Amino acid sequence: MRPKFTLIALALAWWLGALPIPPQAVAQESLFLPEARFRMLRNEISGDIAYDNLRYLTLYHSPNGGSRDFWREAQWIADRAKEYGLEEVQIHTLPYRFPSWWPTGGELWMVSPEERRLGSFEEAAVSIADNSRTSDVTAELVEVGDGGRDEDYANVDVKGKLVLASGRLPKVHELAVEKRGALGVIYYAGYRAFNHPDQIGWARLKREKPGDKPNTFAFVISARTAESLKKFLRPRPAQPFSPGGEQEGEKWVGPEKVVLHATVRAETREPSTQGMVEAYIRGKRRDLPAIVLTAHVQEEKTSANDDRSGCANVLEIGRAIMKMIREGKMERPQRDLRLWWVNEFEAEYEFFALHPQERGNILADLNQDMVGARQSAGSRIQHVTRTPWSRPSYLNDVVESIVQMVAKGNSAYLAAGQAGTEQPYSKAILARLGTRERYGVEIVPYFGSTDHHVFNDAIVGVPGVTWTNWPDEYIHSTDDDLWQIDRTQLQRNALSVAAVALYLAHAGPADVPALVSEVASGAARRLDGALQTGMRLIAASPGRRQAAYFDAQNLLTTSVWREALALESVRAFSASEPKVSSVITEFKRWVEARQSGLLADLGKFYKALAGAEPPPAPDLAGPSAKEQEMAKKIPELAATAADYIHKLDDLKPVEGLHGLMRFEALNFADGRRSYLEIYRAVRAEAQSAGAWYYGEVSLDKVAEALDQAVKAGMFKVRVQ
Repeated sequence: MRPKFTLIALALAWWLGALPIPPQAVAQESLFLPEARFRMLRNEISGDIAYDNLRYLTLYHSPNGGSRDFWREAQWIADRAKEYGLEEVQIHTLPYRFPSWWPTGGELWMVSPEERRLGSFEEAAVSIADNSRTSDVTAELVEVGDGGRDEDYANVDVKGKLVLASGRLPKVHELAVEKRGALGVIYYAGYRAFNHPDQIGWARLKREKPGDKPNTFAFVISARTAESLKKFLRPRPAQPFSPGGEQEGEKWVGPEKVVLHATVRAETREPSTQGMVEAYIRGKRRDLPAIVLTAHVQEEKTSANDDRSGCANVLEIGRAIMKMIREGKMERPQRDLRLWWVNEFEAEYEFFALHPQERGNILADLNQDMVGARQSAGSRIQHVTRTPWSRPSYLNDVVESIVQMVAKGNSAYLAAGQAGTEQPYSKAILARLGTRERYGVEIVPYFGSTDHHVFNDAIVGVPGVTWTNWPDEYIHSTDDDLWQIDRTQLQRNALSVAAVALYLAHAGPADVPALVSEVASGAARRLDGALQTGMRLIAASPGRRQAAYFDAQNLLTTSVWREALALESVRAFSASEPKVSSVITEFKRWVEARQSGLLADLGKFYKALAGAEPPPAPDLAGPSAKEQEMAKKIPELAATAADYIHKLDDLKPVEGLHGLMRFEALNFADGRRSYLEIYRAVRAEAQSAGAWYYGEVSLDKVAEALDQAVKAGMFKVRVQ
């Protein structure tokens, strides 16, 4: 069924003379999710079924994509996908550039001054830090505080002992074990101590590379257990605490010698491989690019939200769609749906390195990572990203339209109740055994940190977005378990993702007018927002008003470029339909024509604020010597897809530049833009979201990021 149109879409349809004029769309509807499909998805997609699959997945401890439990978990997912009737289910075996490591057992005991078991792998798998080696050690325990700084070891002899520390674990191991001869680390996450003293947090020692000093081990305990050990290691009153406070002449005892016995059993396999499960819902046309749904398998035991919630939801989407197809309730989509359960980041990068042609076979990626949070636990909200500025796409407006429809339909409004609208939710999506909490969701500027990031990398070039809740106080700890999962939120997120996937999988030339109308109206809103941001930059910078004006100009021109390309991306659905394609051309021109008016408004604002005409553009005023140099340097791709992907590991962070802005600097290097133009694009993106979100961006730091990639052999520089 074709969705109802906005007024702009109606006008376009009338202009084309190809589409009937439907009734005006009513509130809480989306152009991309017609009521019949919404009801179909709401009836079939089940948060309760997803939750039951989640129960099984939380039993695996899969710390990396080559570990024993990863393969077991991948096989369980593949078997379940086959049970659900998903097509061409297979487990890809991919190269893995890191050792496959997994623990098989271990315990930590206090031997003296009293006997007490402090931890057990069987009780909590994260008790053994990743990449620990098999060990059997009985030794004295010493406390080194943070343990990540040389000064923490002043006047402390750690040689032949175990150290109790809370700093960054790889650094603690380096300073205590590799440099000073300690036998191992007893680690606790100090930052969890205040709010969650009983959490045992996931931790990792370095992945060993040839030539590295070998790891020993780290045993992970809770902050509360660490405090119980510190009581022996520090002087303490001989008598129990009394409400009257310290007594005159009170005696103190200790510190005492604490001896621990730690055992760790772990296995490593080299050469190692990693896995990726793939299943299809085949479309009618194999010549069209597919929609990929991703979630990642590798995580520590439990990890109910991160990301076994995503894995369960991808399974549930596949189950529901295949069931509706079999029952004749839904026709097969035009495009394939490809369902991927992966080793986060590394599997997709390796897949595209091996199969670079697959980049052209994928239209979009929809990722789910942390989609089951009971939002009242920890005040969490579901974030849904937009694509980065280097990847302008219609996808943003499709996703936002559907997500906002679900959000409005699952939030309560006083006036709506007074109007007689069903309360508390007008389009309620509620799991049978889930909560009745609202759907707290926000569309946010791009962030990475999960699998859609790979697709947005320029070397892959596919637009991708993610559903990822944040903040999360339970992530990577023993608290990320089933108790804080809400079946209702699983269902809402699964429905949103399925709705986007099905729209994209069915969309064709007849859908272009409605899609253009949504992208164009979204562009208008965002360009007005860019003007507002530019005005704020000028108003907030009285001491550097001219520089702020140039920044605002750059923000506006870059924003227009971005929105024009987002409209251009709609051509993915117009194919060889010239009449339909002309709609895209007309509205792209309309967006580009707005630039002069926006810049004129910005100039008027500057004049009103500064009492003088705005300065000429920096290019006309004469660029600085540094800018002239950067304008001549054009980075061009110098590596194959596989080489580029593998060289990413050689890059180091650029101090003072947000990692996502470094990512964007490389993405904007398309063989046409100069260093200066890349800097301006990245700076506009950062300023659009704000320094609080992306930090500050300078020409020197962007040039450093590009130079580093050139040095790694990913790019070469052409001087014009």
